[in-house]
Amino acid sequence: MATTDQLPIPFARLTLDPTGDGQLTPADLGELFYNAFFLPGDAFIWALSTFALPVAEQLGVGVDDYGGFLAAMISLCVWVTVFVELMVVYQYVLELDRRVTRATVRGFRTATLHVRIARTVLLQRWRTWREARRVRANRVDFPSEIELSAAELKALRLHAELASGYSLSVIETARTLGLRNRAAQDLLDGLKEVGLLNRTLGGADGDSAYTLSEAGKALLVFRQLHNDQQPVAESR
Repeated sequence: MATTDQLPIPFARLTLDPTGDGQLTPADLGELFYNAFFLPGDAFIWALSTFALPVAEQLGVGVDDYGGFLAAMISLCVWVTVFVELMVVYQYVLELDRRVTRATVRGFRTATLHVRIARTVLLQRWRTWREARRVRANRVDFPSEIELSAAELKALRLHAELASGYSLSVIETARTLGLRNRAAQDLLDGLKEVGLLNRTLGGADGDSAYTLSEAGKALLVFRQLHNDQQPVAESR
Protein backbone atom coordinates (compact mmCIF):
# COMPACT_ATOMS: atom_id res chain seq x y z
CA MET A 1 0.00 0.00 0.00
CA ALA A 2 1.29 3.45 -0.84
CA THR A 3 2.03 5.96 1.92
CA THR A 4 0.33 9.31 2.32
CA ASP A 5 3.13 11.17 0.53
CA GLN A 6 2.78 8.89 -2.47
CA LEU A 7 -0.97 9.46 -2.95
CA PRO A 8 -1.57 11.69 -5.98
CA ILE A 9 -4.31 14.32 -5.67
CA PRO A 10 -7.27 13.34 -7.92
CA PHE A 11 -7.98 16.98 -8.86
CA ALA A 12 -4.55 17.24 -10.45
CA ARG A 13 -5.63 14.67 -13.06
CA LEU A 14 -8.34 17.01 -14.43
CA THR A 15 -6.40 18.69 -17.21
CA LEU A 16 -7.18 19.34 -20.87
CA ASP A 17 -4.13 17.27 -21.81
CA PRO A 18 -4.27 14.17 -19.62
CA THR A 19 -2.04 12.16 -22.00
CA GLY A 20 0.66 14.84 -21.87
CA ASP A 21 1.33 14.91 -25.63
CA GLY A 22 0.70 18.66 -25.89
CA GLN A 23 -2.35 18.23 -28.16
CA LEU A 24 -6.06 17.97 -27.52
CA THR A 25 -7.26 14.74 -29.10
CA PRO A 26 -10.35 12.52 -28.77
CA ALA A 27 -8.26 10.31 -26.51
CA ASP A 28 -7.69 13.31 -24.23
CA LEU A 29 -11.45 13.93 -24.08
CA GLY A 30 -12.13 10.28 -23.22
CA GLU A 31 -9.48 10.32 -20.50
CA LEU A 32 -10.85 13.60 -19.16
CA PHE A 33 -14.38 12.17 -18.99
CA TYR A 34 -13.04 9.02 -17.29
CA ASN A 35 -11.16 11.04 -14.65
CA ALA A 36 -14.18 13.33 -14.10
CA PHE A 37 -16.48 10.35 -13.54
CA PHE A 38 -14.17 8.76 -10.98
CA LEU A 39 -13.32 12.08 -9.32
CA PRO A 40 -15.81 11.79 -6.38
CA GLY A 41 -14.68 8.22 -5.54
CA ASP A 42 -11.00 9.01 -5.97
CA ALA A 43 -11.41 12.15 -3.83
CA PHE A 44 -13.07 10.09 -1.09
CA ILE A 45 -10.23 7.53 -1.15
CA TRP A 46 -7.63 10.32 -1.10
CA ALA A 47 -9.33 12.07 1.85
CA LEU A 48 -9.70 8.81 3.75
CA SER A 49 -6.07 7.87 3.15
CA THR A 50 -4.85 11.38 4.02
CA PHE A 51 -6.92 12.30 7.07
CA ALA A 52 -8.00 8.88 8.37
CA LEU A 53 -5.04 6.66 7.51
CA PRO A 54 -5.77 4.00 10.17
CA VAL A 55 -9.32 3.57 8.82
CA ALA A 56 -7.96 3.36 5.26
CA GLU A 57 -5.44 0.71 6.35
CA GLN A 58 -8.16 -1.28 8.07
CA LEU A 59 -10.30 -1.13 4.90
CA GLY A 60 -7.35 -1.78 2.68
CA VAL A 61 -7.94 1.39 0.69
CA GLY A 62 -5.12 3.16 -1.10
CA VAL A 63 -3.89 4.59 -4.36
CA ASP A 64 -4.47 1.31 -6.11
CA ASP A 65 -8.22 1.85 -5.67
CA TYR A 66 -8.21 4.99 -7.86
CA GLY A 67 -10.55 4.21 -10.74
CA GLY A 68 -11.49 0.90 -9.14
CA PHE A 69 -14.73 -0.70 -8.04
CA LEU A 70 -14.99 1.26 -4.77
CA ALA A 71 -14.30 4.55 -6.53
CA ALA A 72 -16.85 3.65 -9.23
CA MET A 73 -19.60 2.86 -6.69
CA ILE A 74 -18.96 6.04 -4.73
CA SER A 75 -18.79 8.13 -7.90
CA LEU A 76 -21.95 6.54 -9.28
CA CYS A 77 -23.84 7.32 -6.07
CA VAL A 78 -22.55 10.90 -6.07
CA TRP A 79 -23.39 11.54 -9.73
CA VAL A 80 -26.86 9.97 -9.36
CA THR A 81 -27.47 12.16 -6.34
CA VAL A 82 -26.26 15.23 -8.24
CA PHE A 83 -28.48 14.33 -11.20
CA VAL A 84 -31.51 13.89 -8.94
CA GLU A 85 -30.77 17.17 -7.20
CA LEU A 86 -30.43 18.93 -10.55
CA MET A 87 -33.76 17.51 -11.68
CA VAL A 88 -35.39 18.66 -8.45
CA VAL A 89 -33.90 22.12 -8.89
CA TYR A 90 -34.98 22.16 -12.54
CA GLN A 91 -38.55 21.21 -11.63
CA TYR A 92 -38.56 23.84 -8.90
CA VAL A 93 -37.30 26.51 -11.28
CA LEU A 94 -39.83 25.40 -13.92
CA GLU A 95 -42.70 25.57 -11.41
CA LEU A 96 -41.45 28.89 -10.14
CA ASP A 97 -41.37 30.21 -13.70
CA ARG A 98 -44.94 29.01 -14.24
CA ARG A 99 -46.12 30.68 -11.06
CA VAL A 100 -44.34 33.92 -11.92
CA THR A 101 -45.82 33.82 -15.43
CA ARG A 102 -49.34 33.21 -14.09
CA ALA A 103 -48.91 35.93 -11.48
CA THR A 104 -47.62 38.33 -14.12
CA VAL A 105 -50.53 37.61 -16.45
CA ARG A 106 -53.01 37.88 -13.59
CA GLY A 107 -51.44 41.12 -12.39
CA PHE A 108 -51.50 42.56 -15.91
CA ARG A 109 -55.17 41.64 -16.35
CA THR A 110 -56.02 43.10 -12.95
CA ALA A 111 -54.13 46.31 -13.71
CA THR A 112 -55.83 46.55 -17.11
CA LEU A 113 -59.21 46.06 -15.47
CA HIS A 114 -58.47 48.78 -12.93
CA VAL A 115 -57.39 51.12 -15.73
CA ARG A 116 -60.62 50.46 -17.64
CA ILE A 117 -62.70 51.03 -14.51
CA ALA A 118 -60.84 54.26 -13.72
CA ARG A 119 -61.26 55.42 -17.32
CA THR A 120 -64.98 54.69 -17.22
CA VAL A 121 -65.40 56.54 -13.92
CA LEU A 122 -63.43 59.54 -15.20
CA LEU A 123 -65.46 59.65 -18.40
CA GLN A 124 -68.70 59.46 -16.43
CA ARG A 125 -67.58 62.26 -14.11
CA TRP A 126 -66.48 64.35 -17.07
CA ARG A 127 -69.82 63.84 -18.81
CA THR A 128 -71.67 64.71 -15.60
CA TRP A 129 -69.55 67.84 -15.18
CA ARG A 130 -70.09 68.82 -18.83
CA GLU A 131 -73.85 68.28 -18.54
CA ALA A 132 -73.99 70.33 -15.34
CA ARG A 133 -71.98 73.07 -17.03
CA ARG A 134 -74.31 73.01 -20.03
CA VAL A 135 -77.32 73.28 -17.74
CA ARG A 136 -75.74 76.21 -15.91
CA ALA A 137 -74.89 77.88 -19.21
CA ASN A 138 -78.46 77.51 -20.46
CA ARG A 139 -80.01 78.60 -17.19
CA VAL A 140 -81.56 82.03 -17.37
CA ASP A 141 -81.14 84.27 -14.34
CA PHE A 142 -82.71 87.70 -14.31
CA PRO A 143 -84.11 89.96 -11.62
CA SER A 144 -87.87 89.60 -11.50
CA GLU A 145 -88.26 93.15 -10.30
CA ILE A 146 -86.16 94.80 -13.01
CA GLU A 147 -87.40 98.27 -13.87
CA LEU A 148 -87.88 98.96 -17.57
CA SER A 149 -89.08 102.09 -19.23
CA ALA A 150 -91.82 101.99 -21.81
CA ALA A 151 -89.25 102.55 -24.58
CA GLU A 152 -87.01 99.73 -23.29
CA LEU A 153 -89.96 97.35 -23.01
CA LYS A 154 -91.09 98.32 -26.49
CA ALA A 155 -87.56 97.70 -27.82
CA LEU A 156 -87.52 94.23 -26.26
CA ARG A 157 -90.90 93.38 -27.78
CA LEU A 158 -89.68 94.70 -31.11
CA HIS A 159 -86.72 92.32 -31.04
CA ALA A 160 -88.98 89.49 -29.90
CA GLU A 161 -90.96 89.81 -33.13
CA LEU A 162 -87.88 89.08 -35.25
CA ALA A 163 -87.72 85.77 -37.06
CA SER A 164 -85.01 83.29 -36.04
CA GLY A 165 -81.60 84.29 -37.40
CA TYR A 166 -82.49 87.95 -37.90
CA SER A 167 -81.24 90.97 -35.98
CA LEU A 168 -82.23 94.61 -35.70
CA SER A 169 -79.77 97.44 -36.24
CA VAL A 170 -79.58 100.64 -34.24
CA ILE A 171 -80.87 102.70 -37.15
CA GLU A 172 -83.84 100.38 -37.68
CA THR A 173 -84.65 100.45 -33.97
CA ALA A 174 -84.42 104.24 -33.85
CA ARG A 175 -86.69 104.56 -36.90
CA THR A 176 -89.27 102.16 -35.47
CA LEU A 177 -89.29 103.71 -31.98
CA GLY A 178 -89.12 107.27 -33.25
CA LEU A 179 -85.81 107.99 -31.47
CA ARG A 180 -82.58 109.61 -32.50
CA ASN A 181 -79.82 107.21 -33.42
CA ARG A 182 -77.74 108.19 -30.37
CA ALA A 183 -80.68 107.70 -28.01
CA ALA A 184 -81.48 104.34 -29.59
CA GLN A 185 -77.84 103.31 -29.25
CA ASP A 186 -77.81 104.20 -25.53
CA LEU A 187 -81.09 102.36 -24.96
CA LEU A 188 -79.89 99.20 -26.70
CA ASP A 189 -76.53 99.31 -24.93
CA GLY A 190 -78.32 99.56 -21.60
CA LEU A 191 -80.44 96.52 -22.38
CA LYS A 192 -77.30 94.66 -23.43
CA GLU A 193 -75.54 95.54 -20.17
CA VAL A 194 -78.29 93.86 -18.14
CA GLY A 195 -78.19 90.82 -20.42
CA LEU A 196 -81.55 91.28 -22.15
CA LEU A 197 -80.05 91.79 -25.62
CA ASN A 198 -77.12 90.31 -27.51
CA ARG A 199 -74.95 92.41 -29.80
CA THR A 200 -74.17 91.03 -33.24
CA LEU A 201 -72.63 92.33 -36.46
CA GLY A 202 -74.15 92.85 -39.86
CA GLY A 203 -76.81 95.47 -39.42
CA ALA A 204 -78.66 96.69 -42.48
CA ASP A 205 -76.56 99.88 -42.63
CA GLY A 206 -73.29 98.35 -41.52
CA ASP A 207 -73.67 99.30 -37.83
CA SER A 208 -74.14 97.07 -34.80
CA ALA A 209 -77.22 94.93 -34.60
CA TYR A 210 -78.99 93.31 -31.65
CA THR A 211 -81.00 90.17 -30.94
CA LEU A 212 -83.11 89.18 -27.98
CA SER A 213 -81.22 87.10 -25.42
CA GLU A 214 -82.62 84.15 -23.48
CA ALA A 215 -82.94 86.39 -20.44
CA GLY A 216 -84.88 88.92 -22.50
CA LYS A 217 -87.25 86.24 -23.75
CA ALA A 218 -87.76 84.94 -20.22
CA LEU A 219 -88.42 88.43 -18.92
CA LEU A 220 -91.11 89.07 -21.54
CA VAL A 221 -92.75 85.72 -20.74
CA PHE A 222 -92.59 86.48 -17.03
CA ARG A 223 -94.16 89.90 -17.49
CA GLN A 224 -96.87 88.44 -19.72
CA LEU A 225 -97.72 85.82 -17.12
CA HIS A 226 -97.62 88.42 -14.37
CA ASN A 227 -99.97 90.70 -16.26
CA ASP A 228 -102.35 87.81 -16.97
CA GLN A 229 -102.56 87.06 -13.25
CA GLN A 230 -103.39 90.63 -12.23
CA PRO A 231 -107.05 90.90 -11.01
CA VAL A 232 -109.34 92.99 -13.19
CA ALA A 233 -110.71 96.00 -11.30
CA GLU A 234 -114.51 95.95 -10.87
CA SER A 235 -116.34 98.72 -12.61
CA ARG A 236 -118.31 100.99 -10.36
